[in-house]
Amino acid sequence: MHTDPFITFGVQHIITLIIAFSAFIFIPFAIKDKSDAFHHTAGISIAVLIFVHEVTNALNAFTFGLPWQEAVPLHLCDMSAISIALYFIYKIKILFNCAFFWGIGGATMAMLTPDIDYQFPHAEFVPFFYGHALVLLGVFFAVICLKERPFFSDVNKVVVISLVLAGVIYVANILLGEGANFWYLMDKPAGDTIMNFFPEPPYHLLVTTPVAISVFYLIYLPYVISDALKKS
Repeated sequence: MHTDPFITFGVQHIITLIIAFSAFIFIPFAIKDKSDAFHHTAGISIAVLIFVHEVTNALNAFTFGLPWQEAVPLHLCDMSAISIALYFIYKIKILFNCAFFWGIGGATMAMLTPDIDYQFPHAEFVPFFYGHALVLLGVFFAVICLKERPFFSDVNKVVVISLVLAGVIYVANILLGEGANFWYLMDKPAGDTIMNFFPEPPYHLLVTTPVAISVFYLIYLPYVISDALKKS
C-alpha cells in the first residue's frame, strides 16, 4: 500500500491532534457527573483497553518489521500507560502520579512530534496515536472524574523515580543490544523533534535530563496557581 511520508504539523497531523485532544478531554467531562460505580467501570474499561493495546503493540513490532526490542514495553509512554491502568485497578496514588507526569509530558510530546515515518493509512499510524491518546484519556479521566491530583511533594517523588528508572533503562538498553533505545537514552528519535536541536548522543542527555525535570514542574504549575488563588 502506498503511503506518503509523515509531515509534522501537516494537515493530517493537525486533524488527528484535534480529534485525539477533543476525545480525551470531552469524554471525561461528559461522564464526570455519573455515579461512582459508573466511574469504577469506566476506569477498569480504560485499563483493559490499555492492556490490550500493549499486547497488540508488542505483536506489531514484529508485524511492522521493527527491532525485536520494540516488543518490550519499556518506553516512557508504555510505563505511563501501564501505571494508569494499574492505578484504576489498585488505586495506588504513586501509580497515578507517575502516569500523570509521564503521560502529560511524554505522550503529549510524542503526539506533537511523532516518531513515525509515514502518515495514514500506514499501519503504524493509528496504533501510535490511539495508544498515546489512551494514556491521556486515562490521566484526564482520573483528574476530572475521580478528582485525583498531584501535590508538590509528588512532583519530587516522580522526579526521583524517573532518574532512578533512567539508570535502569540505560543499562537495559545496553543489555538488549543494538536497536534498543528506550527513553531515547542511546540516540535521538528518527522524527522531527525538539531533540534535533540537542547535542549528539551521548551528550544529548546533558540537555534532555534537565529539560525533562523542568517539564514535570511546568506541568504542576497550574496547580500552584490554582492553589494560590484559592488561598487569596
